[in-house]
Amino acid sequence: MSTAARTCPFCGSAAAVVHVHGHGQCAHCGGNVEPCCTGAGGDDAEAGIGHAELEADPLLFPRLFAQLGGERATVARDALLFALAQRLGLGLDEAAIVVEAGVRAGKLAAAGDSAFRLAQ
Repeated sequence: MSTAARTCPFCGSAAAVVHVHGHGQCAHCGGNVEPCCTGAGGDDAEAGIGHAELEADPLLFPRLFAQLGGERATVARDALLFALAQRLGLGLDEAAIVVEAGVRAGKLAAAGDSAFRLAQ
């Protein structure tokens, strides 16, 4: 089941939200835009739930790469995760989800086992 299109905070696409196993995913990148059991309890904020309110920034990765060595740089996974976590106020696990969404959306390309570059 899917709902009306909205801007994904991870990939910036205007895509429908697809509900799978109790959570909502962006139909374009698969990012978790409506976490499971949203509103189920007071511990949600502590568990990191609620970041779906982040504003989509289609220039997020180009800005990060400018900070980390330039648009042609190859950036280590850990450096990219750390920079994302700082910029977006996320934990490293959540930042990894954003990187995965960036790859799925065609914004990032894997460069070896543990590095990324901007997709061309």
